Amino acid sequence: MEKPLSDLLVLDLSRALAGPICGRLLSDLGARVIKVEPPDGDLTRLLVPRVDGLSPYFVQYNAGKECISVDLYSEPGRELFLQLVQHADIVLENYRPGVMDRLGIDFDQLQAVNPKIVMASVSGWGHNNSRSGQGAFASAIHAEAGVTEMVARRREEEPRNDPMSHSDTCTGLHALGAVLAALHLRDRTGEGQKVEVSMAESTLMVNDLAAIEMSGQDPMVGFKGGQNWSPVLRMANGRYVSITTDITTNDGFRYLIEAMNRPELAQDPRFAVIEDRVMNREALTEILAEFVATFEDAAAVEAAIGPRGVIAAEVRSVPELAATEWAKEREAFVDIDTGRGEMITVPQSPWRFRGVEAGVKPRVGYRGQDNREVLNEILGLSPSQLDDLETDAIISSRPPRWSRDSS
Repeated sequence: MEKPLSDLLVLDLSRALAGPICGRLLSDLGARVIKVEPPDGDLTRLLVPRVDGLSPYFVQYNAGKECISVDLYSEPGRELFLQLVQHADIVLENYRPGVMDRLGIDFDQLQAVNPKIVMASVSGWGHNNSRSGQGAFASAIHAEAGVTEMVARRREEEPRNDPMSHSDTCTGLHALGAVLAALHLRDRTGEGQKVEVSMAESTLMVNDLAAIEMSGQDPMVGFKGGQNWSPVLRMANGRYVSITTDITTNDGFRYLIEAMNRPELAQDPRFAVIEDRVMNREALTEILAEFVATFEDAAAVEAAIGPRGVIAAEVRSVPELAATEWAKEREAFVDIDTGRGEMITVPQSPWRFRGVEAGVKPRVGYRGQDNREVLNEILGLSPSQLDDLETDAIISSRPPRWSRDSS
């Protein structure tokens, strides 16, 4: 069946996370995505744990891509890449600014061989500014962009790093939007386009509290933005439930005392007005906790509280969500074969189109696995030419140990 981007060819030079997630989503939308790795490979291939020699972290954002390995620091490798660019629609990269130029494959050189090429560059701080040369991992951007400080302040705890790389993943999603917009512009103008996306600005954009932070105001009472006001409490079965309401607001307090049938709490001087409830939030939360502890599941908690605006959600792990009926109905997870029958389960992309397919292609390649097929099919290189490129280490591969041992 047709896929939305099935007529596009993408050369994905990116590594780690912010770039590869964009490449994975382009592949899920139907584009042919060729991951072009250096001889040392994508560093996320090295992350543990491993399943049959493959890192699940790597697989999650590189499934569906064909994998070739080219030494772009060599002149023949550069020429080989530029030959591929002639056939491509998109080049995706997340080197530090200036590296593509030093490699001899910056946008001007790409456009010289393919005037309609779209190049997307992902970096920590963007190009052509005082911080362009700085490296960037998600933890560093979270710290610099106010996320780490804000979370610690709102939780009233010491700053610490989040296990999830929000800055990387959000940047990859912004890069996807930028690439699709650049393609649309190219189709209108007939000219290629360069677009660059910074992790810092992407992180600011997805911080739904950034404008509040910039206002300099921090009122303690009223209907506030943010989710940290919603209590997470233990139920009778030992599991936890997250209740999306602020019990200090007038509505939230009313829902609470009605659900518990405790109208006398409205006369308690600790809870009489919203200012008092804010000062005594902990005591009020303890009263709610005693009530929640009488229920066996989140659905019963939600039904007891009543209003549709209050949602009670059970705190689950990812595997627990994957085991639910919803996940099966939605096909929200996909098994990726490591190459000899072992599976790595990854999240499916979230789109569902009417009458058109989209979603991850259930395959993953080792470094350089598709060298010969890609270079023969796209560039017409013969077996002897490919042998010469391998002999000269212009292209290389690293099959998994089980594959080498069986050959």
